[in-house]
Amino acid sequence: MNIPSNPVETTMTKTLRTLSLVELLNAALLIGLGILLIWWPGLTLRSLVIFCGAFLLVESVSTMIGAWHATGLLRWVAGTIGVIGVALGLLVLLLPGLTLSFIAVAVGLWTIVSGIALMARKATDHRWLHVLGGLLLVLAGGWFVIDHTAAIITIGLWAGMTLLAIGATQAAAAIAVWRAAKNS
Repeated sequence: MNIPSNPVETTMTKTLRTLSLVELLNAALLIGLGILLIWWPGLTLRSLVIFCGAFLLVESVSTMIGAWHATGLLRWVAGTIGVIGVALGLLVLLLPGLTLSFIAVAVGLWTIVSGIALMARKATDHRWLHVLGGLLLVLAGGWFVIDHTAAIITIGLWAGMTLLAIGATQAAAAIAVWRAAKNS
């Protein structure tokens, strides 16, 4: 019968290896979602909006059930939040395209404001770079506001590339932890 020399060290090694596997699974999911967002940005974002709408609906119904058991002001606040959430959840589920258009316009307006802020920045050296960068942001934001489809595809591609990068770094970290635990 093999008795480990240090049971605490053995337990810690097993825990690190298990956590690295969980991290690796998480990385694989991020990479998979990133690939989906790059391959089908519009469809994937639409699916995510529908999922968020369903989650909002379920969470809001849960809040309303919780309000039923509450008393006083908390009951009315939770009930009101639940009713508003159900209405918004139904709106998102019934009109996912409108929700995506709203997101596109919001990102477009945010990009325009960011561009204006960049152009207004008082840089001492190379101010023209701030103005050029700000002008490009204003143009991109205007394009997003006018062409929602382009904005949705751009957001999907950007999110997909970001998830790929995060997933790759998490996978590398998980593999490094696995190897370190294996060699200890």
